Amino acid sequence: MRFSRKSASTKVLSLVVIAATATACGGSGSSGNGATGVVDKQAKVTLGWAEPVDTLNPATTGNRDVGPIDSNLFDTLIWLTPDFQVTPDLATKWAVSPDGKTYTFTLRQDVKFHDGTPFDASSVVANINYITNKSTQSNISLGLLGPCTKATATAKYTVTIGCSAPYAPLLAQLGEPYLGMQSPEAIAKYGKDLGQHPVGTGPFSFVSYQPNQSVVLKRNEAYVWGPAATKHTGPPDIAQLTFQIVPSSQARVSQFQSGQSDFMQETPGIFWNTLGKTNRYTSIEFPISGMGIFAPINAGSWPTSDPAVRKAIMYAVDKTGAIKVADDGAFTPSNTPLQKGMTGYDSSLENAYSYDPAKAEATLQAGGWTKSNGFWEKGGKRLTINITAISSVPEYPLIAQAIQGYLRKVGMDAQVTQQAVPAWLAANIKGNMSLTPLQYIAVDPDALHLWFLPGQYFNWSHYTNPQLTALITQGQQQTDTAKRLAIYSQIQKIIMDQAVLMPIHQNVDLVMTSKKLTGLLYSGGGFEYFGAASKTK
Repeated sequence: MRFSRKSASTKVLSLVVIAATATACGGSGSSGNGATGVVDKQAKVTLGWAEPVDTLNPATTGNRDVGPIDSNLFDTLIWLTPDFQVTPDLATKWAVSPDGKTYTFTLRQDVKFHDGTPFDASSVVANINYITNKSTQSNISLGLLGPCTKATATAKYTVTIGCSAPYAPLLAQLGEPYLGMQSPEAIAKYGKDLGQHPVGTGPFSFVSYQPNQSVVLKRNEAYVWGPAATKHTGPPDIAQLTFQIVPSSQARVSQFQSGQSDFMQETPGIFWNTLGKTNRYTSIEFPISGMGIFAPINAGSWPTSDPAVRKAIMYAVDKTGAIKVADDGAFTPSNTPLQKGMTGYDSSLENAYSYDPAKAEATLQAGGWTKSNGFWEKGGKRLTINITAISSVPEYPLIAQAIQGYLRKVGMDAQVTQQAVPAWLAANIKGNMSLTPLQYIAVDPDALHLWFLPGQYFNWSHYTNPQLTALITQGQQQTDTAKRLAIYSQIQKIIMDQAVLMPIHQNVDLVMTSKKLTGLLYSGGGFEYFGAASKTK
């Protein structure tokens, strides 16, 4: 899912984002280790991939790491650059009506799906209808459309998308691979099995999928319509991509070091620090935009229903120390609800809660808590904190245990409960936890509405108020950039003042590659794109 680094089956609207930089739009390493510098047009590239695939259907996946695979299979109407610039892809231009409710797109006229079906306005209509059909049980893609759920072909290569209310995030979110265009013929032909037969217009086409083992793609020889922002024309230089699914971080590292893979995703912090010093590989830090790694704090259940407890938790945890324990210090601490580089990031909130154990204890004391036998109590009940963590993602239990240690130092009886994803989801929904570490990737600050509007699946802090609801609605509908930023500043100040979300660290994909592999790009949202990459002989 976009909120975790492991997949799970769920029917929810979802989450996540990246502004990626290594060199301008992406990272590329120089040739080395015997590379001749001559591009190998028959190159087969193997990628050590951290997460299993739930489905390759962009409309129904709930998996963050399926996004990069789909970004190479499917083109989108918009190409979103790492710095969130909206540029042409399948749409060459667009216009927004004065009331902000109608988006009109002019489409390319030279595009075909991998099955030979021509791409036109009717294709877009078929995709929007498919996503919004309840029987599809769409996941991330439906949430990205927001109130903009009606598409109409007004000419062969002109399509409008209508919204029931103004929705400022739409253009940027149309650039996420979860809104990749699928062949209408494939949609009709494969039905519920569409995810095993993906047909897009992207730089690579589908070859095979072996569950929990691999996804293989091949070069689309007809690809001449790639987005101009990638600065690559024509078909990819790479002939084949194999996403080798290796959830074990140790096995992924071993595979990469032995030369069995050319690319390693989600490099563990300790190996990132040691292998990066060898100068044998190219190290690329790709920041993932959105809300970073954070923990919602449950305001709906005792004892974190007490604002004093929530604020004490924020003061009690040394994020730098927690990152050292969990990730060998490879990440930068995060102190705001939206990450640096994200639209809406507010630097004025950086020092809202500095590490201050004495202030944590003073806050509890001022809130009516008293210490007995080393632990805080109130009304005869001990201050017991339940930290939940996904058991299958190594980083999260380590973060949870680090937080536990800091809370116990100030007298909170903190416990860690490791859970499989289904049980973890159920606990978060029911509020059977005090806090839980996770990630959320997004390309627009409207991501906050999923976490803080009444009735939203991800309102795992179980907190909202009328002022916050009104501001979030205003943020969705406001098209003036300066006014939007001011609104999201207010939203984040409320979130931090109420201490219903603990930022932990910046979300970064630590990628290592062979020095023969160059030209890697990420689109906005943090999705690896290999259409412009090359491998030298």
